[in-house]
Amino acid sequence: MHNTLLLTLTAYVFFFLSGFFINIGGAVTNSLATALGTTTAVTGLSFTAFMIGRVAGISGNGHVLRKKSFPKGLYLRLAAGLFCALSAGFLITGHIAAFTVLIFIAGILVGVVYSASNMILVDLYCGPQKAFHISMINFLYSVGGVTSPFLTGLILKQGHAWNRPYLMPAAVVCVFLLVTIRARYSDLYSLNTEGGPTHTDSGTIDAPLWMVSAAIVCFIMAEYSITYWTPVYLREALNKDVLFAGSAVSTFWIAVLIGRFLQSMLISRIRPRLYIISSGILAILSLLALRQLTDNRLIAVGIFVCGLFCSGLFPALFIFGSDRAEHIKHRFPTLMMLSAAAGSFLAMPAGSLIKNVAGVQAVMLTPAVAIGIMTILIIVSGRGSRRRSR
Repeated sequence: MHNTLLLTLTAYVFFFLSGFFINIGGAVTNSLATALGTTTAVTGLSFTAFMIGRVAGISGNGHVLRKKSFPKGLYLRLAAGLFCALSAGFLITGHIAAFTVLIFIAGILVGVVYSASNMILVDLYCGPQKAFHISMINFLYSVGGVTSPFLTGLILKQGHAWNRPYLMPAAVVCVFLLVTIRARYSDLYSLNTEGGPTHTDSGTIDAPLWMVSAAIVCFIMAEYSITYWTPVYLREALNKDVLFAGSAVSTFWIAVLIGRFLQSMLISRIRPRLYIISSGILAILSLLALRQLTDNRLIAVGIFVCGLFCSGLFPALFIFGSDRAEHIKHRFPTLMMLSAAAGSFLAMPAGSLIKNVAGVQAVMLTPAVAIGIMTILIIVSGRGSRRRSR
């Protein structure tokens, strides 16, 4: 198998693994709290350690993977293999403090593989090929986000302990290590796809690129606000039952899955900037309309439409930013991924603050406002630009 294909496969599996692992947490929270004799509020704080670890993993990986003499193959295989050791740790932990330490380490590992996926593709590809592969890994992230909560629910429903679902990522890693055993990761950041000398970053991050990073912060904040606060809004504002509230989030992610698949097929014909602006406006309108709905069927349709319009925004933002940052193509992806992590941090406290000040009805305005700011940033960042990403 050609090495470029093996490296691309690594990026695909790593992004699927990220989406798969991250979305196990919400499904096991209640069982975890009961088993460890604590509350869901405390376990929520423990999962905050995961987010902190993820930032650390992204930051560290962005630094070490670019070093020419660094043993990249050993590093990436070790990072993946540690998921197996982590699964064993979850099986024997019996205290919330031990769980917090383990989930922090898991955050570092997810940050590493999440970051590595994007860095691999940015190094290997350019133009429409890069756009296609970035869209595909985001599609696979959504596949992981849809399948892992469902499989976790099945495992727990059979009476198994909260930690059994964490064996699933270990199984994914074992298959990955077997399939990519012949991959040469030393080729990364040392040779380009034509076998010539590697690209060397030059220049600084200018104002338009900072705007792209800020736009990513806003979108991820909006996405996390939708998936976290929509069930709260449905339960507290509309008195919907817990099954319907949870199903609404699943409906959103199914729409995201479909939308990202369609985008990956059409990405070569899409102008990222125009796509972001038009999809952003439609997403805002659909989110505002969702607040007016009370019938279950209409809400389900409304959240599905929101998911479709939101689905391609993150991969489009990433493609748009990386296209504009060819002069710093090895540094800028790390900043974009850190921006995404920052957005995920902001969603919970921002929603809590708005809920306390203005009530639960106002919480659903958070994602609409965030996407509105994102759209304005992209419009402003493109003014006067003659780059092909326009």
